[in-house]
Formats: sequence, C-alpha cells, structure tokens
Amino acid sequence: MNDSELSDVLAVIQQRTGLSFRSDQRQSIQRTLSLLMQRLGITRSADFIAEIQKNAKIYDELVDEITVGETYFFREPKQFDFIRHQIIPELRSRRGDSTILRAWSAACASGEEAYSLAILCQQEKQHLDVLGTDLSVESIAKARRASYREWSFRGGAMSQVANHLMQTHASKHSECYELSKQVRRHVRFQILNLATDQYPNPSVGIGNFDLILCRNVLIYFRRETIDAIASRLYECLVPGGWLITASGDPSLIHASNFTPVTTPYGTFYQRPNVKTAAQLSTTGGTQPASRTSVRSPAAKSQAPAAEPAKSADTPASPSPPQTPMHTRVMAEARQSLAAGDYAAAVRLTENHLQHPDACVVHVRSQAHLDAAAALQTCSQALISHPLATELHYLRARLLMDANELDEAARTIGRALFLDRSDVMSQFLAGSIQFGRGQWKVAYRHFETVLKLCNQQDPQALIPFSKQNTAAVTAAAAESQMTKIRALLAKTP
Repeated sequence: MNDSELSDVLAVIQQRTGLSFRSDQRQSIQRTLSLLMQRLGITRSADFIAEIQKNAKIYDELVDEITVGETYFFREPKQFDFIRHQIIPELRSRRGDSTILRAWSAACASGEEAYSLAILCQQEKQHLDVLGTDLSVESIAKARRASYREWSFRGGAMSQVANHLMQTHASKHSECYELSKQVRRHVRFQILNLATDQYPNPSVGIGNFDLILCRNVLIYFRRETIDAIASRLYECLVPGGWLITASGDPSLIHASNFTPVTTPYGTFYQRPNVKTAAQLSTTGGTQPASRTSVRSPAAKSQAPAAEPAKSADTPASPSPPQTPMHTRVMAEARQSLAAGDYAAAVRLTENHLQHPDACVVHVRSQAHLDAAAALQTCSQALISHPLATELHYLRARLLMDANELDEAARTIGRALFLDRSDVMSQFLAGSIQFGRGQWKVAYRHFETVLKLCNQQDPQALIPFSKQNTAAVTAAAAESQMTKIRALLAKTP
C-alpha cells in the first residue's frame, strides 16, 4: 500500500484500539499489515479497512499482529525488588500478615509479568489475587495456557522460576515448560483495551487494587490517551496503592493526581492517603518526590464504556469532571429508575447529559416512556460520548425493538469490535442475528455468552443486565442454543 493508504489504515487502527504509531514505526507497521493482507488474500487497502470494521475474526488477527508483546519473566528486576521490599511489607504493616495483595497486570501480553508477581508472592508467603488483561485475544489465550519456551526466562529469570515449572516437550529450537497449578491458580485473565473507558468496573473485578503494573504499553498511545488512562488507573487503586510503569514509559507526573515517589529502585506512582509519609519512613526509608496536586484531566464514568469506531471528524473528548452535585443527582436518578419512577429519572438527568452515566440512566428511563424518543436521545448522546459502550448497547436494543435489525447489528458490532468479552453485547448480538434468520451466527454468539459466564462466579452480576447473574444469563444462552439446534435440525 502507498503512504496515503497506510495513513487511512492507521487512522482506523487508532480509532479502534487507541494505539498510535510514530513516524519511525511506519515502515515496520506497513510491512506487518502488508503481510497480513497477503495472508488474508486482500489486495486493496479499502477492502482491508472494510473487513476490519465488519469482520471480528480479521480484527482479532490485526490486533494480534500489531501488539506482539516483548515480555519475559521478572523483566526490570529492580521493580520486582521494590514490590518485595517495599510494597509487601508496607501492606502487611497496614492491614496485617494475612491480607491479600490485589494486583493488576495491565497489558499483560502472554502473561509472564502476572505470573512473575504470583511467584514472587509465593516466595514471600504473601496471599495474592492477580488480574491480567490485554487487548489481544491470542495473547490472553497464550497466558491462560501458561506454556513457555526458554526465551521467556532470559536475563537470569530461570533461577527464580525453575521450581514452578514442568518441562512438557522439547523441539530442536527450544524446550517448552508449563507453569505449576500452584502459581496459575492465583492469576486470572480477561480481554480489555486500556484505551477504552470500560474501567474502573468493580462488578467484573477491575478496581480496588493495591498494585497495578502497566509497563511498556503507554509508549504506544497519544498523550491525551495516556492522560485518560492514567486517570482511570488512579481510580482503580485503593488509597495508598501503587502504579508501576516501565523505565521507558512517558511520565505521568502531570497526568493525574498520583504522587511520584523516588526510591532506591526507581520512581513510582502512589495514590496518596493520609498516612503515606509515615509509612514510607518506617518501611524502607524511601524519599518522596515533590508532591503536586494535579487536577485529573479525565473523570471516570459510572457506567462501563468502551471506545467505538468513529469518523475522523468526530474525535473523542474526555468527560467533564464530576461534581458532588452531579453525584447526588445520579444517586437519586438511579433510585428513581430502580423504583420505576421513570419520569423523575428523566427529569433529574436531563440537565446532566454532558456526562455519559447520566445519558445511560436518561435513555433507560425514557425507553419506558417513549421508545422512539429514547432512540433519538441515545443516537445524539453517542455523538458527544463515543466512548460509552453501554449507550451503543442501548441503541442496538432500541433498534432491535423497532425491528431495524440491520442497523441494530451494525451498532452492536461496534461494541464487540472493542470488547468481545462483554456478555450482554454478545447476548444481544445473538438475539439480533436470530431475528435476522442468521441462526448459525446467532448460535456462535450465544455459545460465547455461555463460555464467558462459565468463567465467572455463578452469582456475579452481569454488567448492562437487569441484575442478572452469570448463572441466569448462561441458562438463557443455553435455552437459545437449544432452540437454534431444533430449528437447524428441521432445515433441509
């Protein structure tokens, strides 16, 4: 592809993933994309863009190609020393020896970082719960397999990991090892794009972390995206929690309310609490850097959200900061919605539609009163809030109810391009395709719902649903799959 065509493709990639590429990376990414197009049998860049937008499998392949994670066990050892000698003792001093360290390996690639943390905590006899997330479907699949070749243990890491490995087979190039179940049972993985506004989301375990590792990924984002990510990571930490970035990552000093703390192991970021200074003086003698309170440039949404596809002339903008008044109004509005007082919920939120969470409550309430008006409101809200996944979900539901199934399919497809692990979006996609007579496609969506629900606690509440649990949603998906199998059996 020529330079202009490459720019068009990169613009779509940036819109979908949030990833940005420097000028010195263009030649490399052009070669990667060209090879992918050849493998897929696509010759025109316009056709490639069209496939990215409509074909989830090709989108997944694209993400896998452009997000090849360079990772290995115990990368940047000084940072793990900081966890061992500062974070764990500090946590125990504050909450007791039996406390659980809740940690998030963001952009975990194939899992080496998350598993390194689990091994370190086993060595320190520290109870641990680790979440690993990544944009790439294939990377998450590799992480869950927990099978690695010798290259993943370079830099002397094998000495720390050896006791937790079982050799499975060897090739002429490298031996292959599988991590022990004792390590793997402390780590769970799920798909997440850091550039989306889908976190914090405690309902799916993304929030209230003591430690976040977000290393060697911020370099791939534009400054405004980095600032928004930093604000969301801040909100995902408990007071006193730590964020560790890589030594080569951009500074976050002016990106959020983090306090930068200089230690013998490097400079890291802490969400402050009132006891921070005293704790630092008693758990390792680190020297805090200057502490400047910086206003967060992007406030978190109350509703889970993700970045959809948008045209080049519709840039995403961060939501305005939430005020105490907005918080109070939203609490009242949600109570009114739950109580069935839809008119009150509409009235309470109508002057707060600059916030995506207010738009969600407004549309949900309005849908009970005037579905056509709710659809119009939702479509308008998405112009202002292109990051709000729940608004895309609601628009697709309203379109399906209006029997506009083709547009409903396109709308729910945007959410699925960005978060294929969202249960209700998968379920709605299945329902829409069932209505369109695409039974086999619908079956695959319901099958995905079943798999996603089975990976969760049966009593976990499913986001975007009417307080449905994973068990209830899985049963509904199984019911739909049974119905489709019966229909397919009758089809000649």
